[in-house]
Amino acid sequence: MSEGPGREALPLRYRAVFSTPPIHSPWRSGACRQGAREALLLSLSEALPPGTILHMEIYWPEERAVVEVTGEVLTMEGGNPAPAVGEGVAHRVAVLTISEEGRRLLLEALSGPSGGGGIRGAPGG
Repeated sequence: MSEGPGREALPLRYRAVFSTPPIHSPWRSGACRQGAREALLLSLSEALPPGTILHMEIYWPEERAVVEVTGEVLTMEGGNPAPAVGEGVAHRVAVLTISEEGRRLLLEALSGPSGGGGIRGAPGG
């Protein structure tokens, strides 16, 4: 998978807040690998079905910033079984809620200082 000119990944923690069948997920670790205006490519520690709603906190250690995002799992990359991205399972997640400042930070952090508008390969990017 081709990464953009920015950093490789941002650490995050997430939990499932709604799914069918119901999943009651504690906070777990993951990584945000790619980003665009409307979708993210995440590496999560578990395989989650499409339609799962996640609450995420994405961290920027250098900036001492945390951005809260709510998203919906669109797909697990590659179907069943899903391939690993780094140490987790790759998921494409639609962004449902994020602040404008959070969106700016996300795009900047993942696409580099030029603000390239997103990472290659992500929807809308």
